[in-house]
Amino acid sequence: MKRLPDTISLLVISTFSSSVLASAQYTTCLPTPLLSSPIPTCPLESDGSFWSPTPWCPTPSDGYESGPPDCIFTTPHIRNQGLSVITFPPLAAALISPALDDSLVPSPFRRFNTSAEKWKIAPLPNRGLGLVATGNFKQHETIMVGFPVLIVRLEFINGDRYSAKNKRRMLDLAVGNLPEETRREVEGLARIVDVLRTNGFGIEIAGEGHLALFLEGSRVNHNCRPNAFWRWVPSKMAMEVVALRGIGKGEEVAHSYAPLGYTHEQRKAVLQPWGFQCQCALCAAPAREREAADDRRDRILEIYQTLGKAAELGSVERVDQLVREAMMLIEKEELQPQLVEYYAHFARAYIELNELKKAGVFIQRADEMWLLYGGEEHENVDGMSELWKQFAEAVSEMEDD
Repeated sequence: MKRLPDTISLLVISTFSSSVLASAQYTTCLPTPLLSSPIPTCPLESDGSFWSPTPWCPTPSDGYESGPPDCIFTTPHIRNQGLSVITFPPLAAALISPALDDSLVPSPFRRFNTSAEKWKIAPLPNRGLGLVATGNFKQHETIMVGFPVLIVRLEFINGDRYSAKNKRRMLDLAVGNLPEETRREVEGLARIVDVLRTNGFGIEIAGEGHLALFLEGSRVNHNCRPNAFWRWVPSKMAMEVVALRGIGKGEEVAHSYAPLGYTHEQRKAVLQPWGFQCQCALCAAPAREREAADDRRDRILEIYQTLGKAAELGSVERVDQLVREAMMLIEKEELQPQLVEYYAHFARAYIELNELKKAGVFIQRADEMWLLYGGEEHENVDGMSELWKQFAEAVSEMEDD
């Protein structure tokens, strides 16, 4: 069965316009031994004064001669922890303002807010280190605000443009450029490539996928029924960890590494790269309970697919029934973040049947859910604008009739 788009739990936000990359003019770097010296002929999109030490642009292996190089950019003092980036030069330049300009970023996004006093990183039985609440958090309260210390272009990690040896050397240099305390913390996590693949958060810059490593955020463990979620604030280069429900003192804060709504076997497959078998209450439940949960999740998806053909259902009453059933099952399975998708889907079904009053209600709810779970810069701003436009056109057509 086809699954819903991965939403919220693996949220990916587009940070900058793709025109940043498309309009850049590139030159070919001169052949130079890897990391031996800065290459002045590399296309740095700024004068490089923001970055210290000077950005490094090594020559790709295997005779690669066209397109932008992956360069190493470091700013050692940003947010009191430093940041290293391995990416294309125009993308690194795009990060400088406003995301890395502390004069333009409000203070809560430049340092941990007062909620930092209400959590700690602590050892947990059979779970290594984890984030533990030392105070109470209300539903939807921000638990922490964190910032990346390392951002790496995804295809740099996964592609074959550079040899494995050169990737390691570049990553080691990127981490080595960070302040000593930050460097020790990063090196204490594990091998850098492995840490990025298992603990990196997916973000996009100009449509280009990157992995971002957050020191404290990487300590938030997995739970298939999480009590927290994270949202990315691209313009502030900040990650917020937010309470999905009320969290009590002494309780571990956990989010889901797998997309919400997956069945037990699907979650196991997604979690396999992390090298552990989940023992959360949902996964450790008796087989009959797990199967019942899987049945409910499959039914939610079935309803979603059925509502995609609302005209074939023949009546608003049938859509009403399916909407009520889906919402009941979502509540039962504690999948409230998926409402960002479902509310919009319900609205489209009602638009298709010209039940515009109900459609408007669910579009408004979808908007509210996106703001809650994704923030003002959420990934579906354009999608929601298009849905409101579709709704306005339907209203106009009905008035004309």
